[in-house]
Amino acid sequence: MNMAMNWSIYHRRETAARLGTVATGILILVMSQTLAMNQEIPAQEEPISLTLAAAPVATEQSVQQPVQKVQPPPQKVEPPKEVVPVTDAPAPAIQETTPPPKVAQPTQAEQPAKVEPQAQQRSNADSESQFAQDVKARIERKKIYPDTARDLGMTGEVEVLYELDRSGKLIRAEIASSSGYKLLDQAAIRAVKSASYRSFPDDAWMGASSKVFRTKLVFSINS
Repeated sequence: MNMAMNWSIYHRRETAARLGTVATGILILVMSQTLAMNQEIPAQEEPISLTLAAAPVATEQSVQQPVQKVQPPPQKVEPPKEVVPVTDAPAPAIQETTPPPKVAQPTQAEQPAKVEPQAQQRSNADSESQFAQDVKARIERKKIYPDTARDLGMTGEVEVLYELDRSGKLIRAEIASSSGYKLLDQAAIRAVKSASYRSFPDDAWMGASSKVFRTKLVFSINS
């Protein structure tokens, strides 16, 4: 029992000692803060700024001076000039020139006008045309349509070229354009060779010894 009491007392003392230590620390802390607050804080010096004001600039007042009018210099008055009348110069006299008299030229003896043989040329052309028609008619009268060609229905046109001398004699005869059938071509040549021709007229193809003719012979069933 004594030991329990001693322990209780010891425990209380220990607690009181701890509380005292804590209280002492708190007190010291409070005192230190109080001292720190009571110390004077040195005042900070504020910088002084000086502003220099510029002196007022004296403004020159413009003085308007009156504008002087410039007068033009006096114009010189010239005296009027004398007007000299202009007289037209007399035109030169026109001299009339008379043409020289025409000199009659001697007339040459009139020559008789040349008479062209137009009538003779016309008669030659007519004579030649009539002779050519007569030659063709003589050949047509000698044209014979072959029976075989007619039966076979052969038709066509044959152009024959032949030459006659001035006496009417046949020099040559040939086919210039064929009908396409040998029977008809041979019949055309026979007609030219079997025909008789008269001599050339004196006024036809003068100076030519012969004349070449062309004649077309038509072979038709209806003819």
